[in-house]
Amino acid sequence: MAIPSYDFIERPYDDDYLIYDYNENRYIAKVDAIVQYSYVNLVRDWGTKDNAQSYLDLVSRVIYTVILSFKEQRFRNAMLYYMSHSKSARQTLLEIFSDTVWYNRRDGGFLMAYNSGANLNLGKLIEFGIDKAISSTAKQMVRNTEFGTRRLTIDLNNKETFDDLESLLEYLVENSYITQDEADVVTESEDLEDLPYHESYDVMELDNDRYLFTDLETLSRAIQDMKKYNTSTGSW
Repeated sequence: MAIPSYDFIERPYDDDYLIYDYNENRYIAKVDAIVQYSYVNLVRDWGTKDNAQSYLDLVSRVIYTVILSFKEQRFRNAMLYYMSHSKSARQTLLEIFSDTVWYNRRDGGFLMAYNSGANLNLGKLIEFGIDKAISSTAKQMVRNTEFGTRRLTIDLNNKETFDDLESLLEYLVENSYITQDEADVVTESEDLEDLPYHESYDVMELDNDRYLFTDLETLSRAIQDMKKYNTSTGSW
């Protein structure tokens, strides 16, 4: 994956800070985590812990809506996948959740975005849009990360590096990308141009006679199966 190995999460998970909604593919902050990060007692604010957790569910939904609003439509599912599989994205989300809780208590926050206000002097309504849903600090957190780009700038497709042409061709045959006869043609010519064209993968020659294989359908398969997440096996 183009997400660095030190940052990549094999599958989204629950811990003491965040829980994961597998139906909507989003993280939600836990009440106790907000107490630790923001020193805000949401149970006191909302009456019960269940009420407070429901409020944090709404906070999560709003924040995801704000983040996805930065993305072109065709990159939104890819963004959900990235947010579910990056440790740094997970940490940034927790920080934005915490900041938004403070913002809502002090300035109305995203609760204002659900309302319209009347300016009696001008005789018209003032709409509080999505830009009011998070604070200036949270907006900067979004802009400083992958969250704030119009396009997802990282490639989420699986890649494999092979030390020689023989091992590359063996991999392609074993995974049914090409037939053995097609592999034999390339072995004889030693020319990648003789590989049959296929939309599902790309191969390029690197330095020192190495080869890079890219599975171009990695992300599309993951997105297709996002609603079928199996919590017992950890597969999409």
